[in-house]
Amino acid sequence: MKNITIGPVGPNWRAAASAHYYAERGDGEEYAFGTTPADALAKLEKREAASSAKFDESLAEEIAFLALGAADTLKEHHGESLDAYDGYMGFIDEVIRHAPMLSERWRRMDAEEFSGVWLYDITERFGREWAEELLNGTGVSPEEQLEYIIVDEMEKWQ
Repeated sequence: MKNITIGPVGPNWRAAASAHYYAERGDGEEYAFGTTPADALAKLEKREAASSAKFDESLAEEIAFLALGAADTLKEHHGESLDAYDGYMGFIDEVIRHAPMLSERWRRMDAEEFSGVWLYDITERFGREWAEELLNGTGVSPEEQLEYIIVDEMEKWQ
């Protein structure tokens, strides 16, 4: 097992303003931030448990395109506080956690009915629009947002 390092966050770290400590496994393989050393360690252990136990390789493309869409939105909101999500990584996590929903919806989709490219037209767009929803908070559910995007994209191909 690799060592865990816990220390104060330096001025060059991109962490939430409330983060004063970091916890890092090995040589930066996994890390997390917290308000106390114990908080940083707990978040590190939570991240490791979530990523090691449940990663489904079949979701890799969905995750990648969701992250691309979210990153595009964040470029437009440069400098906006992401403290509510524990920073950039937490914000991206909030977007990509919907990968199973998109993958399941694609499985239920009639491929003959949809003429676009799911990953570009639906998944990446959902990543952009869901990131915008998280930043602006209009109260739309992820399921509603996804269905709206599907209908809108399908109308473009008719």
